[in-house]
Amino acid sequence: MLSNQIGLWLNRVRYTIYTPIYNLVIQALQKSRAEAISRLEIPPKAKILIVGAGTGKDLAFLPKDAEISAIDITPSMLSLLKAEALRTEHNVQTAVMDAAQLDYGDESFDLVLLHLILAVVPNPTGCITEASRVLKTTGQISLFDKFVPEGQKASPLRKLANLITRVLFSDISRSAEPYLQQGQLTKVSDQPAFLGGQFRHIVAKKA
Repeated sequence: MLSNQIGLWLNRVRYTIYTPIYNLVIQALQKSRAEAISRLEIPPKAKILIVGAGTGKDLAFLPKDAEISAIDITPSMLSLLKAEALRTEHNVQTAVMDAAQLDYGDESFDLVLLHLILAVVPNPTGCITEASRVLKTTGQISLFDKFVPEGQKASPLRKLANLITRVLFSDISRSAEPYLQQGQLTKVSDQPAFLGGQFRHIVAKKA
């Protein structure tokens, strides 16, 4: 789809520009990221997929015996992730890849991390359905993002702010629940994660 290809290109351009300052900007979310990962049931020697892995800020909180695949649309981000993997001593395979077209087989992973990505990708439905496809039947998906609280609509102020944020980095008006349904996923837990619940951490499994 042309709109998706344009969206991918724009994201690659944006985040290539943001790469030098990304870690500094994202640092405030590290505590929430650590808390989110601490809630997950990660089996020994787990196969983990990080979608929209960025510079690898999840790695420090994942077990070192995990077999990790990390994808992103921005090569410069993955370059920093490789350096982070060396620092944290994690086994990571990286690939430049569209989150809505994963080059992995069905039921390949014990855990899929969708952290700060579902609100960024131009095709969130494709992203969540692909994440569900590659997830094992017994696996979990972890979503950490700027979701509107369940049962609520984006406020007028949030919609107004979204006119700016969606151009700069992210859509802040998306709700998680429709995407979970499209991915045939059911919630295990749903907790406020940052900024008084403006960010949420959701753990889901196959329905």
